[in-house]
Amino acid sequence: MASTTISSCAYQAVQGAHRLKICQFSHGIVGMDVNADGFIRSSTFRVGGFDWAILYYPEGYGDDSEGFISVFVEFMSKYGQAPAVVDIRLIDQVTGKPKSLLSSVFFELDEEPFRFKSDSFAEATWGKERCIRREALEDSVYVRDDCLVIECVITVLGQLRVSETKPLCEIDVPPPNALQHFRKMLEDTSAADVTFDVQQETFAAHRAVLAARSPVFRKQFGEPMKEKKMSRITINSVEPAVFKALLHFIYTDSLPVMDDFSRAESNAVFQHLLAAADQYGLERLKLMCARTLVMNLNVENVASALWLADKYNCQKLKEACVNFMAPSNRVDAVVASQGYQLLKRGSPSPLADVWEKRSRARQSFL
Repeated sequence: MASTTISSCAYQAVQGAHRLKICQFSHGIVGMDVNADGFIRSSTFRVGGFDWAILYYPEGYGDDSEGFISVFVEFMSKYGQAPAVVDIRLIDQVTGKPKSLLSSVFFELDEEPFRFKSDSFAEATWGKERCIRREALEDSVYVRDDCLVIECVITVLGQLRVSETKPLCEIDVPPPNALQHFRKMLEDTSAADVTFDVQQETFAAHRAVLAARSPVFRKQFGEPMKEKKMSRITINSVEPAVFKALLHFIYTDSLPVMDDFSRAESNAVFQHLLAAADQYGLERLKLMCARTLVMNLNVENVASALWLADKYNCQKLKEACVNFMAPSNRVDAVVASQGYQLLKRGSPSPLADVWEKRSRARQSFL
């Protein structure tokens, strides 16, 4: 049997990313700080020893781009040239995940990467005039609170290196599927050995899985806790939808899809899920909930999010809430919101007095 060998070739590469947040997206160029050529240039960022910027055209670039936005990456260094691969993405502001919008990846061996130079606009920029229609973005997950986030990933390529020849291992190994089995295990209750009564709903689970994932469950099922001999446990501190999401994370290490919930309902579930994650010692879930809450902050929920961050020691969530309320007129809107009034009645906080005093002081000068 003939043997097969393999060698590989790859560019030495340096990769970096920059995000440009477009506020007041629906306004187009009205009220935005665009230059005479109709674009906004991001702050300069550095990748691979070169300077770069993102160019955003709210009303498109060129005569045939009406109704579109245009996005380009610009080579800002005055000297040299940079062969690079560019991936322009939109950020899903619900999940925080990027989606590729435009890429310069080359697939053929005889293709060359785009070589950026500062000689002219055509050689210093790469992008697309008709990038995406504005109306396609308006009601999408990529625009929240009238803000659009564009991410540019740049990979600057160095020399092409070829590896040494090695024997080819031809054994095909399937991708990991442990989480799929755990998901099925959660759905199939035949081997469950513990049942949780959460208000009017019941949830079957497996002690070993719960104990392996949560230090609180591990202690609860261990001696001398009486729950070790109990096959049924009552949970009073968590809503059924939240406990279901908690079990989903424990078995799959991911957040559940909440397509059946409105944006406000799913946000409320994530707030309660953050509290449950703290209660059961699930730090990763706690951070995932905090990230989701940050991506969905608005004047109605920022007060409760800040209260959660303070109570459960989520420093990044707290910083995001404070930054959200930094504009003085934003505090007025928060204090006037129904969410703030409900929070104030249910969970009074010294922060409430600070916000109201700040709001009254600002209005007295208007």
